[in-house]
Amino acid sequence: MKQLMPVKYILAVLYIYLLSPEALIAQPVDIGADSRAKAELLDPYMSAIRKIVFVKHSRKRGEHYAYTEALSDAYSNDKERYVKWHAWYPGTSLCLLTVNDDCTTRTEILLDSPNGMIRDPDVSFDGKKILFSWKKSDRNHDYHLFEMDAQSRDIRQLTFDLGHADFEGCYLPNGDIIFSSTRNVSTVDCFVQESCNMFICDKDGKYMRRLGFDQVHTNYPTVMADGRILYTRWEYNDRGQYWPQNLFQMKPDGTAQSALYGNNSWFPTSMLHSRAVPDSNGKVMFIVAGHGTPQSGKLAIVDPTIASEEEAGVTFLAPVRQAANQSKEPNFASKDGNRWRYPYPLDESHCLVSFRHESDTHYSLVFMNADGRYVVLAADPDTSCNHPVLLAARVAAQLPASTVDYRKDTGVFTMENIYHGPGLVNVPKGTIKKLRVVALKYRATVVGGNGNRGPAGGGGVKTPVGARNTSWDAKAILGEARVYSDGSAAFEVPARTPVYFQAIDANGHVAQTMRSWSTLQPGETFSCIGCHVSKFEAPSVAARSIASQRGPQELSPFYDVPADGFSYTKTIQPIWDKRCVSCHNASTTNGIDLSETPRITGRRDRLHYARSYYNLVNRNQTTAEHLDFDGRNDVVTKYLNWLSPQSIPPLLPPYTAGSAKSPLFQMVADHNPPVELSREELDTIACWIDLLVPHDGEYTESMSDDDQAVYRVKLDKRKAWEAVEKANIESYISTRQTQNE
Repeated sequence: MKQLMPVKYILAVLYIYLLSPEALIAQPVDIGADSRAKAELLDPYMSAIRKIVFVKHSRKRGEHYAYTEALSDAYSNDKERYVKWHAWYPGTSLCLLTVNDDCTTRTEILLDSPNGMIRDPDVSFDGKKILFSWKKSDRNHDYHLFEMDAQSRDIRQLTFDLGHADFEGCYLPNGDIIFSSTRNVSTVDCFVQESCNMFICDKDGKYMRRLGFDQVHTNYPTVMADGRILYTRWEYNDRGQYWPQNLFQMKPDGTAQSALYGNNSWFPTSMLHSRAVPDSNGKVMFIVAGHGTPQSGKLAIVDPTIASEEEAGVTFLAPVRQAANQSKEPNFASKDGNRWRYPYPLDESHCLVSFRHESDTHYSLVFMNADGRYVVLAADPDTSCNHPVLLAARVAAQLPASTVDYRKDTGVFTMENIYHGPGLVNVPKGTIKKLRVVALKYRATVVGGNGNRGPAGGGGVKTPVGARNTSWDAKAILGEARVYSDGSAAFEVPARTPVYFQAIDANGHVAQTMRSWSTLQPGETFSCIGCHVSKFEAPSVAARSIASQRGPQELSPFYDVPADGFSYTKTIQPIWDKRCVSCHNASTTNGIDLSETPRITGRRDRLHYARSYYNLVNRNQTTAEHLDFDGRNDVVTKYLNWLSPQSIPPLLPPYTAGSAKSPLFQMVADHNPPVELSREELDTIACWIDLLVPHDGEYTESMSDDDQAVYRVKLDKRKAWEAVEKANIESYISTRQTQNE
């Protein structure tokens, strides 16, 4: 009889598995020592991988995937924090790897920068130019785009300006360059770092202008076979900041910006370094990473034709395994073990990639197949080999003609049927009367902070616009559009402005809110079939909608609420003062106090500025209930019940929270003696709740004079760039007109 394995060994295996699931997954295998196996693996691809551009550097960032800007004038109020997060680790070189017929390799240094940092190489479609980012020193230089002639090795600088970082450049087939830049001049909502958005310029760095108007980081643009731009967008409008950092797509002119995968997903937390897989019907190779982790993780492929959310469309590689039953822990994919970054797919089963075995210190440049068999092509005992890109001509995608018209200042959204799709599931047709259009306004820099917590976790909030657990960003009501009886709508919005929508019922309450945003280029029309409908679903062939027959409408103003920012002090407090404060004030004991509260401020470097307490206090309670909700009392559900800024990433059901669920309206209805609030006043209070009860309509509204002075330094920097960009666009328009004459 076969002897059974002792129980202690079974327990040991289980212990190892619980500590490290990677231990039970087949490990990648270096076959470099087996010359025959090496040749068999490489031979079919030798003609493609003859010359490879890559960079050597150990690291370039703080402990978060996005914080790689290393601006010369970066936030430095706290010296220790500046040193930790400034992301400056000099010592790098741009290299050329040659693979010989016998599978041996030779590495040549194209450009050495011992006191600087070179990163993000890309190769033009004709294989003659090498694009890269270079920051020559810490405080006297910033990352800018440079181009090297691959034959002569001559170098020219394309972008300039100290105080702005331009990086992650990507050639377009027409010679233009799309790249990440900090010229948007804004900072991350939840921390102190500057953020970057997508920009574009021509082959000489001219006509630079902004394409993305995004809350925090957009990173790593690459070109797909059909000319679409693929990139990672980190967003958390009215939801938790851990999720997601997912894949987005747009046309090269910035139109048709939309999610490609994972916008409402727990998994993957972060989708980094994505590249389209050649001849694969839209598959994308990428790195599965966590939140607040380095730019590395697990190697995977996603097929957006299978699914658009969660693990259904994701397959891990090296070895191949389905991404099933994934953890919702935000850093699950970035635990200890083997790590990958910067894949360059050759097909679905083979790629060049930077790889670090769990026993190694640095990354090597390897050729790897899907099963995990690999050959080391370049390695350095003192640093890592990163970001391989083939130095070869490749087929250029046929770019669609640009539809952007910079002479216009608006775009148009159309909706075929708002009731179609999961966003308003089970909501009866005819319920939704209007679409409210809300513009997001982004902070220019860090001035103090507080925090939040909720179902999706917790985080800090920098330069806050309200109390704890309220809106991340300042918001402005641009207006409302009529939704017709068939559920259709069409309306104009300001171009180059991040907006989101709220579906409003007959009572003025939000039935569903868009916890993301959309941005139109000048003259663009963007059409939706329904509310959260799959992008693969075709439009109906039914009769034309009412909206399509009547054409785009102008937004109707939201009463007299200023369109430059929703302010509690200017909009809500006057309602309390007029209708409520005579009874509900600090000198009474009959319920809540709605009188104005003195502003609470503190030193910027102690991060307690602008808590902005609304004076909602129940005097009958032993412990006063302030609207500074931090999860330790029930003032949110007892009075207002707004949606948590830490709401979870998946799509929420209609009427999850907000004014429709707010006890405040029932309190008004049952109030004795009766209180008469006009429809305008009720709608305005409902709007405030559905915006997540912001206090400030502008980031400077509750600031002291000293703090405003600090803030305006970066705000002036933003305005200065916007003036330059305006001149760039005018020059671009003039040039295009001349070319078309």
